[in-house]
Amino acid sequence: MKKRITLLSLLFLVATTIISCKKDTTSLKARMMGKWMISKIETTGYTAAETLNDPTKINGTVTYGSTADYIDFKSNNDDQVELSLKGNRTIGTYTITYEDQFTMDLNDGLNYAAVNSITTTQFQFTSTINNRIKKVYYLTK
Repeated sequence: MKKRITLLSLLFLVATTIISCKKDTTSLKARMMGKWMISKIETTGYTAAETLNDPTKINGTVTYGSTADYIDFKSNNDDQVELSLKGNRTIGTYTITYEDQFTMDLNDGLNYAAVNSITTTQFQFTSTINNRIKKVYYLTK
């Protein structure tokens, strides 16, 4: 009898371990994890005064493509995001809000992002800052 209880306990432990190790591959967070290369960013909404005061605030399409141009959604418990544009790195945080929306807190403010499309090799989302500045990110892996 003692052998059966031990065997059943061991079997239960193994089954529980296998079930609990299932990886999440379908949630938005799981699909957006990792380092994405930035192909281009389309920006609209800056005023003429803003673009005169700060030359980094421009409307239009900026094409990227070097290895220094990336966005990395970290898989750590702090939900960090690292944005590197032309070698200038910014580290912030991100939060998944819905199954197709997330926020990023970066140096340009709180970005409310809506996913346009995401596959294993391409990711496109539209980010809104201060309810008027829109940035469409085109990313590839």
